[in-house]
Amino acid sequence: MVDVDGAPLVVCTGFYALWSWAPLQDEWRERPLAYAFAEAPQAAEHPDAANDVDSVAVAVSDGRVVVAAGGDEQGAAVWDLDSGELLRGATCDDPYVSSVATVDGDGSPLFVASSGIHWDGVRVWGLSDEESPVELDTGSIWGLATANVDGRSLVVGGGEGVVEVWDAANGEQVASFSLEDDEQRALAVALARLDGRPVVVAGTDSGKVYVFDLSGNEGDDPVHGPLTGHEDGINALDVAEVGDRAVAVTGGEDGTVRIWDLGSGRQIGPPLIGDSSSVEAVAVTRMQDRAVAVTAGRDGVVRIWDLSL
Repeated sequence: MVDVDGAPLVVCTGFYALWSWAPLQDEWRERPLAYAFAEAPQAAEHPDAANDVDSVAVAVSDGRVVVAAGGDEQGAAVWDLDSGELLRGATCDDPYVSSVATVDGDGSPLFVASSGIHWDGVRVWGLSDEESPVELDTGSIWGLATANVDGRSLVVGGGEGVVEVWDAANGEQVASFSLEDDEQRALAVALARLDGRPVVVAGTDSGKVYVFDLSGNEGDDPVHGPLTGHEDGINALDVAEVGDRAVAVTGGEDGTVRIWDLGSGRQIGPPLIGDSSSVEAVAVTRMQDRAVAVTAGRDGVVRIWDLSL
């Protein structure tokens, strides 16, 4: 999701297609993208090949919306949303991109991509082909998020049994937190503020939500015991301040959306149920001066939930 002229614009993937939705006008548009490997030697052998866009991130650059996307069969690339022009070809030949995110910071847009299989690490790159991607040394990373914390653009990655945080500018590792069970994978992560201090929020494939204090006041231990409620894995989450409370909104394989008070460690209200199948994406924004969560499910429906508490 990105803000365009004061209004939210949702960009979502249909695997081999990209769509945008302007919620205030309820306007949907399919967004054709130039094939990322059109110049590759093997492209001639596969004339019907299409972009694999399992994961997508967006940013505004000089008044235009740019999109970074990748998937199981394609390394991440960057396009102009309106024209579909390819701005930067795939940053690597390695497919199996698990997550793509926009780096939260000033200047020209930067993006990050990770993989849970086939290749390890996190790559940070910009729009120019002249700049090589920055490699962050780590293992398999399934979930990614970024935020500007005290003037630094931080990247948080969810791995197998661990959540790691890096400085996007120099690749330095800022923190590393262990999950309760080494077998858990942190599929969804975010950076938030709780009582003025930065915290990392992670949702796992066992359905638990962790909150870690990035300021070091709690050491490596979570602020609360893992928050439980989902009956299956957590695929997506986002964070927000609603009123005077820091909250996390999670979407699960069980088809529910849940709201968590990060201060008390308790779920707020009953689960929100609308999806007939797994919730795959969650983004929080403000719409007409109200905090809302936008969710997308495997049933192909995008929903908006009022977060007024």
